[in-house]
Amino acid sequence: IASCRKITAIIPQASGSGKRGRFSSSGLLTTGSCSNYTPPMALIGVNITLHILAFGLGAATLFLAAVYHVRKDQPWTKYYLLFQSSITLILVLNFIRIFVTYLVPQQPAWVLMIFLALLYANLAFLIIFIPYFTTWIIAHPWRRPYKAGFIAISSVFFVFAVLNLIFQAALWIEIVLVTIFFGVLLFSIGVLMKNLSSINNRDVIRICRAYIMLSLVMIPFMIFDTFFAFPTGFVTLPIYYFWFSLIICIYLVSYFLHIPEAPDDQIDQLQLKKFRITEREAEIIELIRQGDTNREIGEKLFISHYTVNNHIANIYDKTGVRSRIDLLNLMRPRL
Repeated sequence: IASCRKITAIIPQASGSGKRGRFSSSGLLTTGSCSNYTPPMALIGVNITLHILAFGLGAATLFLAAVYHVRKDQPWTKYYLLFQSSITLILVLNFIRIFVTYLVPQQPAWVLMIFLALLYANLAFLIIFIPYFTTWIIAHPWRRPYKAGFIAISSVFFVFAVLNLIFQAALWIEIVLVTIFFGVLLFSIGVLMKNLSSINNRDVIRICRAYIMLSLVMIPFMIFDTFFAFPTGFVTLPIYYFWFSLIICIYLVSYFLHIPEAPDDQIDQLQLKKFRITEREAEIIELIRQGDTNREIGEKLFISHYTVNNHIANIYDKTGVRSRIDLLNLMRPRL
């Protein structure tokens, strides 16, 4: 959020001498308390390394979460993937900002402005999505007044973000931005803490508790880092992202290491109920699992193979599959 205040440039004066001043994302000189300190390459390297490590772990976690979602097909994983992807985008944008600011000399001002605009847009999206995800986890309906309220808050945030780009990172605008974003984040954490007991899934409860503890520890440092940043800018972001990803990654790795093999001789009864499979259709699915052809199924059930074809067509229509293999994969017990 305070990235506009962490960029310096040498601006020639009328006398021909050079003077170090602030260079914002709009490319305009500003006055103020921006430090003239230019960070050494070693510190820039530390921050870039933290971003790379955090991104590597986050990408691995996203992959495992996607596999977990396909296997378990639990609704919360879909929203988690969207949340993790949004945070990953913020990390990538911040990394690009650091790279462009310190390692690419004399870059056009509009380049940095584009990255900052994307960053602000993503933060505005999270201001809406984080409360929505929180209420979904605790099984509270997303009521219309809350929805309208957070959309309004997000819109106000984005308006001030645009002003922040135009007016070269005015301190009072940054205070408003920080207050809005972290205020929404802390509000969501408070709601989550208050309603942990309403969550039915024990795995989700454990993840939420770890997330709450991490956030309560890191948020004060992130707020401090926003205004009094590490010389290369916002080093707490990759640290927070790394530990958040690690929490999810440990759970996912533990799941995949201890997952039992699915029994091959069973059809998931819950799946049959889910797709409203009739008793006759269930019998046909079982015979398909045993490897029988349509004609063999008809002989065993004392019906014509044309009738078998009609039943299979109905099964495919109900389940949305197109082959026997897809059908059997769908009907296997979910672990």
